Amino acid sequence: MDYYLCLPICLISILVCLNYKKGYILKKHYPLFITSLIFLFASCQSTKAVSDLEKQQSNAPSIDNTITLLFAGDVMAHNVNYNMKDYDIIWDGVRDTVQECDLAFANIEAPIDTTKPASNYPYFNMPKAYVQATIDAGFNVFSLCNNHTNDQELSGIKETIKTVNSLKTSEKEKGNEIYFAGVKEHSADSFTFQLIEKNDWKILFLPMTEILNRPLANQYINYINSSSKKRQEFVDFCKKLRDENPCDLFILSWHANEPEYTRVVTEAQEAFYQSLLEAGVDIIWANHAHIIKDRKITINEETGSTKIIMYANGNTISGQRTKPDFKSENPIGERDNTGDGLFYKVTFGKKKNSDQITFVKSENIFITTYITPERNYIIHKMDDNFINYLDDNGFSNWARYIEKRITINNTYTKEIIEWQ
Repeated sequence: MDYYLCLPICLISILVCLNYKKGYILKKHYPLFITSLIFLFASCQSTKAVSDLEKQQSNAPSIDNTITLLFAGDVMAHNVNYNMKDYDIIWDGVRDTVQECDLAFANIEAPIDTTKPASNYPYFNMPKAYVQATIDAGFNVFSLCNNHTNDQELSGIKETIKTVNSLKTSEKEKGNEIYFAGVKEHSADSFTFQLIEKNDWKILFLPMTEILNRPLANQYINYINSSSKKRQEFVDFCKKLRDENPCDLFILSWHANEPEYTRVVTEAQEAFYQSLLEAGVDIIWANHAHIIKDRKITINEETGSTKIIMYANGNTISGQRTKPDFKSENPIGERDNTGDGLFYKVTFGKKKNSDQITFVKSENIFITTYITPERNYIIHKMDDNFINYLDDNGFSNWARYIEKRITINNTYTKEIIEWQ
């Protein structure tokens, strides 16, 4: 985003809200005034951070090799999703964006048990073809552990393992490597993880959940409860895992035990995340809230090392928003928020024969689940091209709604850059 362009726009918006003759804010303009003030403050802070980041990048050593990672959010399959006749069309609006990345990460929010029919909340079961469409869209790294992993009990976990092994085999025959982790073959097994080698990069990927809707078969899931003792034990585990598996980047997928549908991050959660970063984790990719939260990049000024936290990337696809609030001037209800998600795209670089990893750039790509006239739930990037498409095809209610949702996502979520 060009903050130098946005600043004057915000100032103009504030002036529009003022009654020049009487010197007060018109009541009907309160929402616009408050939104503009919030964005103006954030822009001032972000402009300095971006400037500092550009300066740091200009002083970084030359790099020979880069890797681009894309982090989505929760891939869900409600009945409105899995009853679609064609799953591939879900991804047509974002396929190019996903496929241009080296590794694309997604959280499969359900068992994949092919011996049972697809099922809806509260006990999900996702069709294998639904996951295949996600793979065909370009995703290749998946977390299987979250609060719905045991929705189909232990048999569902075992069938999920069979299903993903089948998918891995068929993709390998096509020359495509895909990676799943988060569930176990045996209860006594340690947490499952992947050490991914891609384009001369080594990526350590560990998915975990600290929340289950019921305790059934939790020994077969990468699960810990959220007590202080268990969290500290897990921090120690991460440090040991990193020591035993030398890598360029250690990525932790974390399904957080926190309230859904709120953007709040507690002090305890933040402190826990910081302890994980200090233990050797480079990127925390958290989810569960079903709405978009902030992103934070922390850069060490002396070493240039970079740590990233995504507090939640929202829903990538779901059926949680079935009735968008077209009438509201500020559609920020719980269900409206669940219809949007974030693709967080990050590029790192390194120099040959060097251990130093350089943060190159990040990109925030807001996406939304659009409901077609045929009641298909499909993903689009939230941009001018999509808005123009909607207007050109007579869907002005959707176009105005998406414009408002873009403003909401930019106002209530942000990318924070901190220096140490």
